[in-house]
Amino acid sequence: MSHRKPDALLLRVMAAIHKTAEKPAPGFRTIDQWAVIWKCKRGAAREYVIKGMQLGVIEERTYRVTTRKDAKPYPMAHYGEMTRPKKT
Repeated sequence: MSHRKPDALLLRVMAAIHKTAEKPAPGFRTIDQWAVIWKCKRGAAREYVIKGMQLGVIEERTYRVTTRKDAKPYPMAHYGEMTRPKKT
C-alpha cells in the first residue's frame, strides 16, 4: 500500500460531508485576522480586501472553521493573495 499525500479537493469534500473543521491554506485569513496583521480597524481591513479583490490581487475562499471550542464548524470567508488568473 502506497502512502500518497491526499488530494486537497478530496479533503475538503470529506470535511464538508463530516462537517469537520478545515485548516485554511497558508496565507488565507479572515478580515479580522488581516486587521490585526495590518494594524488597522476591521472596517479598514474590509475595504482593503474588497479593493484588492476588485483589482485581482486578493481572492476569497470559504473554509469550514470553528471559532469557539464549544461550537460546530461553519463556513467562513478567508482572503489571500490571488493564486489563479482572474476570470475575464
